[in-house]
This record gives sequence, C-alpha cells and structure tokens, in this order.
Amino acid sequence: MDLKQKCEFNDPSFFFGKVYIFLNKALQREKTRSSPMKFSKKWLFTILIGFIIFSSFPQTTSGVVFYTDFMPHLAEGGNEEYVLIYKYDTISNDKVVFEDLKSRICRRTPTEFQTAESDDTLITTWDFVYEGRAIESNKTDLIFHNSRSYVFIATEDTTSEYLSFFATSSDDNGATWEDIQLVTNTTVDINDFLGFGVANLTTDLIIAYSYDDTSNDKTGIITVDSISLEVKSSVESNDYYGDDFDLYTTDNKIYVVSTYEIVLEKFIRLSSTLNGIDFEAAEALLAPPYNLVETFEPTVVEWNEGFFVVGQDQIEDVYDEEQGITFTEYLLWGYYVEDIADSETWTALAVVKDEAAGYTRKSPSLSTYEGQIFLAFELTEGTKLGGGRPEVAFSFSANGNTWTDNYMGDFTIYFNPGIFFAIATVASFAIVLPVYLIVSKAKKK
Repeated sequence: MDLKQKCEFNDPSFFFGKVYIFLNKALQREKTRSSPMKFSKKWLFTILIGFIIFSSFPQTTSGVVFYTDFMPHLAEGGNEEYVLIYKYDTISNDKVVFEDLKSRICRRTPTEFQTAESDDTLITTWDFVYEGRAIESNKTDLIFHNSRSYVFIATEDTTSEYLSFFATSSDDNGATWEDIQLVTNTTVDINDFLGFGVANLTTDLIIAYSYDDTSNDKTGIITVDSISLEVKSSVESNDYYGDDFDLYTTDNKIYVVSTYEIVLEKFIRLSSTLNGIDFEAAEALLAPPYNLVETFEPTVVEWNEGFFVVGQDQIEDVYDEEQGITFTEYLLWGYYVEDIADSETWTALAVVKDEAAGYTRKSPSLSTYEGQIFLAFELTEGTKLGGGRPEVAFSFSANGNTWTDNYMGDFTIYFNPGIFFAIATVASFAIVLPVYLIVSKAKKK
C-alpha cells in the first residue's frame, strides 16, 4: 500500500524572522537611551501584541491521503504477460473519496518478474453511469480467452435494484480497454446475490452466478458470445455452485472450487462440469486447517499434472500467552490434488506462511508461470501490528511449500545486465586504481 502525506502550511518563518530582526534592532537602540525598567515594560507589551497578531494568521492543513488496493484477480495474458485487475481506493480523512477498477500488466524483464505498480490502467470508476442509470459495482472477475482479456462486473442497477452484468475487453493485456458494455439484466434482487465466476467453454464464455431465492440457494448459468458479448442462452443449474466459487477451464471441462458444508463441517469442494451446467460425479473435499471463516474464497489452477487449490482461513494469533491475548488473522492454505476421485492423492501444503506472524493474507487468485505457482492475494498488517489497509501482494512457489516474493526462475547469471555492470565496475577499479597510484608516486619523485 502506498502512503502519501500532503501537509501544506502558510509558513510563518519569514514573518517571524522579520519581527525578530526589528525587535533586536529596537532593543539595541533602547539600551542606549532608556532605563532597563522602562524598556522591559514597553517591549514586553510589544512582544505580547506581536504574538497575538501572529497567532491570528490563518493556517491550513490538508489531511493524509491513502491509496489502497484489494480484490485481486490474476490471469494469464498474451506474449508471456499476465493481467491483474483490482479495486483501487483513495482515502482522505478516513473517508473513501474515489473508487476505481484498475488493471496491471505483470511481465518478465531482463532482471526480474515485474509485479510492482507501473503505469496501471483505469478500467472504469467503481460506480458509473450507463445510459442515464446509476450503476454500483459489486464483484468482478477476469478471464483470458482467444487472445483477449475480459473483465466482467456484477453490479446493481440502482433504478431497479436488480443484479446486472457488464463487461469490457482488451487485446493488449490490459494496456487499453474497450468501453463498458451491458451484457444482461437479471431479475435477481441485489440483496440476494452471493457470487459469480466466468469461464470459457469451446468458443463461448460462461457466467455462473449464485443467489438466494426464497431460502433456496440457486446457480444461474449464462452463455455469452465471446465476440459480441450477447447472451446466447440462460438456464439454471441442477447443482448449487456455492456462495463463493472460482471457475477454471482445461481439457474442455470447467472446474469449480467453492466452500461446501456437510453437517456443520466445511470443506473446499473441487468438482467439474462437462456441459458448463451440471456437475460430474467425482469431487474432492479438502479440509481446512482451522475452519474459522464463513467462506474460504478458493481459487484453482492446473499444475504439475493435477490441480493446486488455495483458500483463506483464520488463525488465533498469540500475542501474549501469559495474559491470554490473541488476535484473529487471515492466512492462506492449499492442497495439491493429483486425482479428484482419489483422496490418497490430495496433499495439504503450506501457502506463503503457515502462520499469521502478525499479518493477514486473504482473497487469493492463482495462475502459473514457467511451471511455478503464481499467486496474488491481499496483504495487510494484522491487528497485532496495529492494523492497516490492504495491498495486492504476490508470491511464487516451485513445490507449493516454499514461497518467495520475487521470482527469478531460470535467469542465468551470465545474461543478467546487472551482473555485467557489476563486473565492469569492479574491473574498472582494478585497472584504474593501480595506474593512479603508480602515476601519483611518479609525480612525487
């Protein structure tokens, strides 16, 4: 998270300096012609009046401005680049004054895999006006399909208070975006909306969304043409996808991960659908480490001839064991699933850190890069460290247990420009310094 503090004052130092000089000169004159007692009374009164006048000058201060980013979605792009979308808030005087939806290109450079903020692109303001109607964004999702990046936004049409879906696309990995386009309106009240996800099946895009309908949880499926973004069909699935879920397409199947509850026990469920509507029979139920959250907000990616799944949970972070002071913080956890139908192939793995360590990590989004797991998530100082506002963070892993914030991969030392510069610098000193010493001694002789 970036912290930028703007504090502007009407600087009184110039005025005060002038007053000081004036009083000092007057003091010297008075010493030559006045008694000490008369001088003290006169100038004490003058100084008091001066301070009253000085303190009456107006001073202005603008408050601290914070920028915070969260709700990350990460997807592979074209030309070995990756696209990240996230919500970006500007906060002033503890109030959100601007809300934006932005995108960032993540790419490999000669010396690093770049994930830091650099020329991020505004997709749209979080709330916007469309054809005279006020639209309030609610949730987002990102998908890369047929060489284009698509951003879908679940929104509330404030005129009807119903759920609507908007979309935009980019053919340059998010450097520029098309105008926001309405995909469809629904008859679902926004208060009943729970979550949605987007995937591709053959040439079409699939929007799945969950909602509560008179105490019955349902999932609607919308098939969208990937070129025109027009709706081709809309049906209801016989299976409920979950309050939270993530979709992933591979081998002409859509895989679904979500929080799943059985008799008061919650799991992450990994299943698949062949037709983009109903589930196949096989499913993996992955047990959380602590089970202290309502939803795990899971994400999935194909990895190492299987699937890697990451979700969030909470942990009691001990601050003072003797006094019994603890804080509840979010952390990430994961599984490698080699075969959905065989529980013997489900392996629990640490994700980033298996303890909170004073920080909270949540809302994961997965991809892979050069065979390694590429993870984006929200990172915040936890309550033990005083709290803070979230920022999007990244981590890489080759095995699911050991994680690093900076990916170096197969970079070769001989092809790193930084190494060339270091070698050239050392070589220059090795040659120039002895020559300089020899010449200096020769001149002295």
